[in-house]
Amino acid sequence: MTPNPLASPSASAAVGTVASPPPATLTALDVVRLVLRRRRLLFMLPMLVAAMVVGIGLLADRQWVSQATFVAQSPGGGISRLAGLAAQFGVSVPNAQSGQSPDFYADVLRGDGMMRQLLAGRYTTAGGQRVELSAHLVPGVADTARRGELALRDLRTMVSASVGIKTGLVRLAVRLDDPELARQVAARALEELNRLNVLAQQAQASQERVFTDSRLAMARSELRVAEDRLEGFLRSNRVFSGAPQLVLQEDRLRRDVNLRQQVVAGLAQGLEQARLEESRNLPVITVVEAPVRPALPDSRRLVLKALFAAIVTGGVLLAWILAGEWRRRLAVLNPALAAEMESLAAEAAGDLRRPWRMVSKSRSDDPSRAA
Repeated sequence: MTPNPLASPSASAAVGTVASPPPATLTALDVVRLVLRRRRLLFMLPMLVAAMVVGIGLLADRQWVSQATFVAQSPGGGISRLAGLAAQFGVSVPNAQSGQSPDFYADVLRGDGMMRQLLAGRYTTAGGQRVELSAHLVPGVADTARRGELALRDLRTMVSASVGIKTGLVRLAVRLDDPELARQVAARALEELNRLNVLAQQAQASQERVFTDSRLAMARSELRVAEDRLEGFLRSNRVFSGAPQLVLQEDRLRRDVNLRQQVVAGLAQGLEQARLEESRNLPVITVVEAPVRPALPDSRRLVLKALFAAIVTGGVLLAWILAGEWRRRLAVLNPALAAEMESLAAEAAGDLRRPWRMVSKSRSDDPSRAA
């Protein structure tokens, strides 16, 4: 079909300028076009947020980290021997080595009991000033109980303990705003840990001593009864070498006496060992790396924090721009659906601001309640 030469040029131009509606979906080219169009906003706002993060980090107090590394010593073998000896008599005694793995020590260092012991001490800052740790962490709070709880909450984040998977070494790290204070808190944590373990082992040894002492008294009584039986047999039978039955009975009585003598000797040795363990106050942990006063503050990682803040802000801003473009296209393609979406979004925002309205609406919309 040939074009009509008499057709009006203005009509042809008008027909050619009719714009087709935009597609509902956003292609990669559309995303690039929106990014280029809003490039100033997408660049300036993340940079502004990153600058704010850097500024807040520079205004915050510097943090110093004092670290210490230790390994748990194996407890003395006296308690284990006593437990084995007690097992021969059908008595189960807890082993002193149970529960004292590296993870056990790390959990003790992170526990609230250790935190309260650290808060109870008095320390000296780098400037030579004597301070109380709770007052240093939470200044300006007059209530002692409230200040202690707030300081306990802060100290939980400042004290950390980790265990080496291959070596079993326990590493303690204390992060505070004063280098000397961080070193003293780490040193006190090691002292308290060793003190608690020594007390626990002494208490265990005390229980072992009480058990061994009572069992030794019973064993000595049984030995005395066995010796009396042997003595009575020998008095009644002065000459019995020619009687096989009497010889066998004498041998049985003598073996019973020897066995009970061995039991008494073992229990007496175990009792002395338990008494030594009860008074034992040697260190339970071996400090591999003692806490020292850090010379340099800990890195603030401002570059990584600023980069992360910029990426998150840029992503949220890009999602907001894409959502606005999608709403604009939906309004062109389906105005009724767009109006319904706007109405539902407004209702949802109102419900979030007033959650109690959601409960009242659900009750009013329930057909059983309406009936």
